[in-house]
Amino acid sequence: MPRALEGVNFGVYGIEHQKPSACTYYRTKVPFRSFYDLGLANYIIGEREDVTEEKHLAMLSADIVQLFSLGGSGTAATIESIKQMRPGWNNDHTERIYPPTLIFDVDDNIDFVHPFNEAFVRLGTRDYAGRIMKKGDVLTTTFEKDGTIIPLWEDQKTIRNNEMFDIERNLKSNAELHRIARRCDGVTVPSPALARYYREELKCSNVYIYPNSIIPQDYPQPRLQPHEGVRILWQGGGSHMIDWFPLRDAVRAVALKYPQAKFVIWGTAFKWIHDNIPEDQFEFIDWLPYDAYKTMRTIVDCDINLCPLASNIFNQCKSGIKWYESTMPEKPEATLAANVAPYSDEIVDGETGLLYNNPQEFAEKLGALIEDVSLRKSLAAEAYRWVRDNRHYKVTGPGLLDFYKETRAAKHAALEA
Repeated sequence: MPRALEGVNFGVYGIEHQKPSACTYYRTKVPFRSFYDLGLANYIIGEREDVTEEKHLAMLSADIVQLFSLGGSGTAATIESIKQMRPGWNNDHTERIYPPTLIFDVDDNIDFVHPFNEAFVRLGTRDYAGRIMKKGDVLTTTFEKDGTIIPLWEDQKTIRNNEMFDIERNLKSNAELHRIARRCDGVTVPSPALARYYREELKCSNVYIYPNSIIPQDYPQPRLQPHEGVRILWQGGGSHMIDWFPLRDAVRAVALKYPQAKFVIWGTAFKWIHDNIPEDQFEFIDWLPYDAYKTMRTIVDCDINLCPLASNIFNQCKSGIKWYESTMPEKPEATLAANVAPYSDEIVDGETGLLYNNPQEFAEKLGALIEDVSLRKSLAAEAYRWVRDNRHYKVTGPGLLDFYKETRAAKHAALEA
């Protein structure tokens, strides 16, 4: 908990999930630190399971309480309790006291989790075409080699990570999260697509786009020795299988054409694509605790950053954080990304990165990056300038704080009406 800023009487309170994660870092810690470092607001971040009287008092004393993707009956009950509070006065009747203003923050469109995403077991509610599933439904997949059809998700039968896939439960929990968002005084999201969804589909009227932002000093800058060849990075989890799958032949073609290229895969290794890469051109980095992530991100020492992405509603609601992070190492990386939102919303093809539309173009543009050092350096330098000017935490933070203050002022007016 940071030392309180003298003379600053605006405070925000956030809740951290059970363990450090990229989500909590980007959606809660980064904006709150921007307020503090700019001298605009104090903040406290409490742990979700920490229900001490001191933390409750801190939450109820805050001007803003941010709820990052918090669902469940306990959260709903807390919100209703706060919504029932009325303004009061301090002990000597000289200052009006108001209950905290509630902001719901979310960084994914949980209604459109793809069936190839492991999170489908607890979030999945729609089939491949985006239609809402019904009790007893089964989703199948087909083995490409022999055409065998197997069940991928079977309602109340499929078990993944010790959880059972239950369509009715998932629909109910998602709907509860929607109700929580509507009951809060405002909603914050990282992308225009997700903002539109919450405004138009979920009927949340007060929605603000706060983009995921970068704190450069959180990324160590070790002096690395020059490496041989061209190192190409992809990082991500199992949810990206649908993004990678169409590129399996293109990746093999690039690897065989350019023996100096090394593919550095960080997170999840998809056997059916990575087995296509010659062994001496493949490097795997396993998952590690998020506390160590930003250090590893700067020492992995790559030249090219890959951002493959399928065009679907879930992906369109994401942020371009993998592109932003590619500019943080001492030697920024050039990014090759799919020509779909969110990357197509921000990357200017040929200026701040390269965008591809199909596997053939992916192979062609990746080959151009491998061959042309000056192109890589130019794209990386322009990307760095764009991220610094548009996604630096001290650039994006004031707008979010203005939204908080405007939302709080509107709530005060409504309570006094």
